[in-house]
Amino acid sequence: MKLKPYEETGLPTYDVDLEAPPDTRWNHVARQEAKNIGRLLDDVVNLCVEQAECYPIYIRPLVVAAGKGVARLGGRIVDMIAGCFGEQYVAEVRAIAKHADQPLSHVVLGNLMYDGCQMAEIYGAVGCSSYSCNIDGAPTLVRNMDWVWPRSTGRHSRLIRFHRGKDYYTSVSVLGCVGVVSAFSPGKWAVTINQAPTEGTTTSYFQWPVLQRLRSVCDQMGSYRDVVTGLQDYETMTSFFAHVIGTRPKQHTVITGLGDSFRHRGMKEAALIQTNHFAGHRDLEEHNGPERWEDEEGQEWYCDSHNRAKSLTKRLKTPPRTLAEARSKICTSAVTSTDTMQQMIFQPASGYSRIWVRR
Repeated sequence: MKLKPYEETGLPTYDVDLEAPPDTRWNHVARQEAKNIGRLLDDVVNLCVEQAECYPIYIRPLVVAAGKGVARLGGRIVDMIAGCFGEQYVAEVRAIAKHADQPLSHVVLGNLMYDGCQMAEIYGAVGCSSYSCNIDGAPTLVRNMDWVWPRSTGRHSRLIRFHRGKDYYTSVSVLGCVGVVSAFSPGKWAVTINQAPTEGTTTSYFQWPVLQRLRSVCDQMGSYRDVVTGLQDYETMTSFFAHVIGTRPKQHTVITGLGDSFRHRGMKEAALIQTNHFAGHRDLEEHNGPERWEDEEGQEWYCDSHNRAKSLTKRLKTPPRTLAEARSKICTSAVTSTDTMQQMIFQPASGYSRIWVRR
């Protein structure tokens, strides 16, 4: 199926009230989408169990047992995570499990999909391409999310409007996940997460999951500068790239999260481009790894991150003049493929946003 504009899918935009108790915020979503949450989690769990050997040996038994729906273990994992970043999002996860009638351990695995892929070194399962530029002086962020772990991610994507009083932001989310992958706050900022290499970075099971860390920053309803600063305040389980824009021409930043430290770079040319490899930091580029390699079974693997970046760099030598042209720059066979589950354009200064999902 082709990417389809979200407004043409008939899918809802759900409201999550941040002033409501955490254990009630998602109840209406969980009940209405219970079957779809279950289908997505079944796909996630099956992949986790199939790829269990890829995980570090110290968490491998936890992944297998969680996949089998061991209730006591699900509670233990949730309690361990709660000790890292508090009870708020843990209460949300528990409520989703309860009202969608799903094993708690399965919902936990679903909420750790990004960090799970990172820990298991499953690259390409969570691939992304993003670039930002100025159109009529307004920062504009264009992004593909190539998340095929599992491939049902596209049809289980939903828009979530988090609000506190009159303040709000919209998240391009995946059912059952309380974290944030991409978000847009009109008049303030837009931000997306891209998968980063783990080589040369720090991985810790006892730090913030990446998507929940971004959610926490977004929940503050702050400024562009608050988002950029907030993403560098705490360590995370695994590495990430965060592409952030604001409303002023110079407000473009890519934050490289290394687990226990951070780097950032701004826009030096007509566009700021990020895919899934270290760029702009020479001391990190040695950790990108080969573009082609063979695993122990002789199967050949290919990383297309560099090619996607090269394609965007070439096409952006002539910057887009309109929002429609901005999308056309990323809609090429080298960048957009059947792996692209979500596509979006955000321009906070004008309040413009448009999202496409694969159905």
